[in-house]
Amino acid sequence: AQLPETVRANGWQTRLIGRGHEAVAFFPPGTVPFGFAVDVGTTGLAAYLVDLVTGEIRGMKGATNPQIAYGEDVMARLTLAMREPEGRARLQASIIAGLNDLLRDVCAQAGVRREQVVDVVLVGNTAMHHLLLGLPVEQLGSAPYVPAVSAAVSTPARALGLDVAEGAAVYLPPNVAGFVGADHVSMVLATATAEQPGVTL
Repeated sequence: AQLPETVRANGWQTRLIGRGHEAVAFFPPGTVPFGFAVDVGTTGLAAYLVDLVTGEIRGMKGATNPQIAYGEDVMARLTLAMREPEGRARLQASIIAGLNDLLRDVCAQAGVRREQVVDVVLVGNTAMHHLLLGLPVEQLGSAPYVPAVSAAVSTPARALGLDVAEGAAVYLPPNVAGFVGADHVSMVLATATAEQPGVTL
């Protein structure tokens, strides 16, 4: 739906942002696409806005995870999600609202529109991952603490309620175990820890 208006307003020129065979967004020529990366911690959120052309971090901000209002630790939130019919939905809505607040703030820092964010990567421990996606958490609340999903997940950002480009996707790296999540996987990748010889701290 963006394409006809965009090309007519810009002399039949456009910048197409694609993912594989999918069109994510059509922008006026020269518009910079951005990525939004967040570490969704149990206590805090750490957000980064990244220029996807240069790789430069153009905005960053931290905030308290708003789910803390429902319990300071993981088990308290899992208990709420399991025992109250609307608990899981409330926890998911809370974190999505917190992410949208951070998105608004880092975009304001960089002077860009939220619609320029075409890619989102979110990491966190397995419980935060499941609560963010609205997944069942009963199996995380008792031994042997098996995730509902261990594989990497890619899902439409708008389906989660994130205020980004209409075609943007959210990517969540794989979880390792019940309480070893994508945050650890991302750290190992970013620091090349797995490539270091011997024991590494």
